[in-house]
Parts: sequence; structure tokens; C-alpha cells
Amino acid sequence: MSYLQYIAMLPKNKKNSSPQACLACREKHLKCDGQTPLCRRCAAGGLACIYVQSRRGQRTNMAKPNTSAQSHLCSQPSPQSTTMTRSPAPPGLGLGIGGGNGVEPQLGLVPGSLPTLQTQQLHNDAYSEETVSMPCLDSGTPDDTYLIGLYYRYVHPAHPFLLPLQLYQQNRGVFPGHLKRAMYFIASHHHMSTEQYYVDSSEVFKPGVTNDAFKVQSLILVTLASYARFERDRGNKALDAAINVACQIGMNSESFAPDDEPLFRESWRRTWWELYTVAGLISLIGSTNTRLSQPVDMTLPYDCEAYEACQTTRMGNCRDIQERFQAESNTKWSSYAFKVEAMRILSLTLDVMNDTSPSGKLAAEAAISGYLLSLPEDNRDGLKPDGDVDEVMSCALMIIHLAGIWVHVPQSPLALVGDFRTVCGNDLGQNASEAPPLHRAAALRSAKALARLLMTHSNLRTLSPCFSCALSYSAAVLLSEYSLQEQPKPLYLSENLQLELSALQSLSQTWPIAGVVRSQIAGFARDILSRPTNSDCVGIPDLDLSLMEDQWLQDLISDDAMLPN
Repeated sequence: MSYLQYIAMLPKNKKNSSPQACLACREKHLKCDGQTPLCRRCAAGGLACIYVQSRRGQRTNMAKPNTSAQSHLCSQPSPQSTTMTRSPAPPGLGLGIGGGNGVEPQLGLVPGSLPTLQTQQLHNDAYSEETVSMPCLDSGTPDDTYLIGLYYRYVHPAHPFLLPLQLYQQNRGVFPGHLKRAMYFIASHHHMSTEQYYVDSSEVFKPGVTNDAFKVQSLILVTLASYARFERDRGNKALDAAINVACQIGMNSESFAPDDEPLFRESWRRTWWELYTVAGLISLIGSTNTRLSQPVDMTLPYDCEAYEACQTTRMGNCRDIQERFQAESNTKWSSYAFKVEAMRILSLTLDVMNDTSPSGKLAAEAAISGYLLSLPEDNRDGLKPDGDVDEVMSCALMIIHLAGIWVHVPQSPLALVGDFRTVCGNDLGQNASEAPPLHRAAALRSAKALARLLMTHSNLRTLSPCFSCALSYSAAVLLSEYSLQEQPKPLYLSENLQLELSALQSLSQTWPIAGVVRSQIAGFARDILSRPTNSDCVGIPDLDLSLMEDQWLQDLISDDAMLPN
């Protein structure tokens, strides 16, 4: 009997005697029937059904704790800082989006603090104070219900490569300890309370951890969290280790782990494709050259709702999705498959930016346009049929619009506006172009599309940590266009910029890099709106700060919460 058959035979738990509601029903203010492991609403909608113990009334109703039940802070020493040697970085945008003077301020956490912009301290050691406090039981084993719930509610939707929640709920021992620690680590950033949690994410780096697919999963989570915490040395270390282990065990092969259950094999495939995507994004935002080659014969991930319901099905491979234009069959590609294809196109775009001939850039431009035109109606806005956000498709659209900005901005007048240096890219000079108005319009279209992805979200906590850097590119384009426009400024520019700045402010409560990016956008705005006209930049008008009509822009430029260069 297979493990999935065993699960299917297990009786459904009846409604608990004590009232409870899952997070999905709570967020929508709907009545929940309390069924576990899936309530009826989540089962009908294919949603992740997550229960966490309510804290309401604990002060008066909770029994006095005995000595054995009391919690304490459990911590482990952090690993020593390691100097990473990186490959030459790919080119960046003509807006000067880059690593500044090459020195990154490292944001750490005061022990017992959450990663809010107000509590961050600058220091030089990316590894120190890298954990967030979590109460443990007397035995030192954490009670993981709360943090695992946070993980599946806020992290998993955009990066669904771990085994489904339903499978974990049936067998809580399915994940090794180091993977649980990595899940606690990234999930703890979504704990929005004065209570603190303490999680050490270094376990996966310790000697003796088996080189297997679970280890790659742990390293991917540490990579994502470390970059979002502005700890790039640690992120690079985790990413390099993940790539080395994945290649060593052959995860990029269709024949990997042939004897495993189908659901586990799907998780391994998703893990490889997640590593492929994360490596590509970090190649763009992290000044690295770590893009992975795409195994064209490897199967792409299938529908996420079927996966979360522990169902198995088949999906085509990379060659099939690239040839979908001439295919006669009406294959319904999953959001995850479109995410992988978007990453392939972004990698193509990065590869051709140094090409002196125009053919490479023309191919990248055609690939981006073809991708967007070929999207089914259901996938164009990053929404599911029921109106809920499809976080995986949102990531796919984020990636393809980043590619659009990357290929068009350097060939447009926007590249001459100013030197916008952030932690999310690299500098690139102006490229010759025979059609600068076309590229200006295309870059602006991609920037607006990135901002539009925020409009579908009622809660930004489910956004991928990578969105902070994506918003920096979009804001750079919008601000450049804003500076080129005469008064009165187009309303859509002001509104989209306000939307993105508000989103970054909100995201900074979870991920420190969002606050850093917003501060650097403020510096860019001050620079381009107060500098005299450059004689080489034809058409860029002189702007008087005292004549600015937009209060949001005055507030941004006068923002004194700036980080040092």
C-alpha cells in the first residue's frame, strides 16, 4: 500500500468540541465549520486550510502553567562569516540601478526583535543576530503548529515546492529537522506581534546533513529569507550550496528518484524549478552570475491546486511549452509552468544585453511580447477563477515584466534621466537604438504592469520576498518618466508611484530590504528632481522643488529616514 493510499483510508476528523476557524476563513470573515484537516470552504475552493491556536481569552481561561510546560528561549551559535567569491555580474539598467559604491550595509536583528525598519541596526557581519526568537518546550523541541501555519499561509503560496500541507498534517515527521528549522526561520518574519520567536537557520549548514532533496529545499528557503533580510553573504552561501547539492544528486534529471511516490517526485521537480527561478532572479538583483541551464526534457510542475489536494497528473516539458504556438493540442499550462517559461525569457534577456548586434535584443523583445500575447485569459491578471490571487502566476508576471524593463530601458531616453543606484541591480550605459520612443513606451508599459499586480492583493504578506526588488525597477521607470513630463504631471504616474511606495513601506515591516529600497528611491527622486538640466540630456526640463504639486513626492523627498550610503 502506498503512502497516499494510506492517507485516503484515514477517517476525517469530526468538528472539534471547541470552536475554531482556519486562517483562510478568518481572513475573509466567513464562518468556518472547524473540520480538520480541511474545512468545507477550503476543500471546495482548493485552499490551504491552516489552523492556529487562538490567543483570545488566554489570560483568563488558560490554566496556570506547571514547571514542565514552561517555555524558554532556545538558541544555537551562528556560523562564522565566510567570504564568497562571485562570478562577474551581468549588466544592469541605464538608470544606474546597481550596487552603489559596492559596499552593502548589512541589516541585522537585535536579539528578540522582529525585522522592522525601526529596529534594524547597521553592522558589518551578515551572520550575527540572524535569528528571531521562538519559545520552545522544556525538551528543547519547538511546538511548530503556529510557525508551520504561518509558513503555509504566507510563504508557500508564492513558492509551493515543499510537500503539501495536507500531507504534512497526516505525517508531521515527513520533514527532517533542518527543513523545519528553515521553515520556522522564513515564517517567523510574518509574526506581527510583540511576542518574539527565536529560530536558528544554521542547522542545514552543519556537517552530517544528508545531501538530498530536503537539504536543497532548506537551502532555497534560507536563500530567499537571507536576501530579503539584506544578508547577501549568507544568501550566496546558501544558494551556492543548493546548486552544488542539486547538481550532485541529479535533481535536474527527469529520472531523479524514480522509485519515490509521484507526489514526492513532483515536489522534487518543483524544488529544481524553484532553484532555477531563484538563481535567475538573484543573478539579476544580487550582482551574481549564477543562472542555471534549463533541462528542456524535464517535466514542468502541474496545477498547484491539484498538488495541494495531493493529486497527481502530468504536464509537458520545457520544449513543449516553448512550442505551444504551433501545437495543435490545447494544453492548459499551469501557473508554475508559466513561471519557469518567464524565467527562461528573463535569462535570455540578460544573456543578450552585451550582444553588440541587435538580433539578440530583438529576439528577447519578441519572446516577451509572445509570452504576454499567448497567455490564456485566466492567467493575464494573476487571479484564480474565483477571484483569489494566484501568487505563482503573480511571480510569473513579475518576472516577465522585469524582463521587459531590462531590455527596453537601456534603449530609451529613460536611461539618461539619472543615476538610480539600489541594492537590486547593476549599472549599464545607454545603448544605441533606432526607435527610442518605442522602447520608452514598452518600458513604461512593463513598469505599470508591475504596479498593477499590487492592486489584486488585499494582503501583501503573501507576496514573494523578491517583489521588493521588482518594485524598485518599476518605481525607477515611473520616476524617470515623471521627471520627463511637463506640468501637470499625468495622474497615472503619481497614483502608481504612491501605490508602490506604500507597498514598500508595508513590506518593510516583514522584509528589511523593502525599507532599504524605498529609502534609495527617495534619494533618486531628490537627485533627478533638483538637479539642473544636463546639456547632454535633450528634453529633460529644469524642475523647481518648490513648484511641486504632489504632496506624496514632497513627503518622499523630505524623508529623513535615509540609510547611509
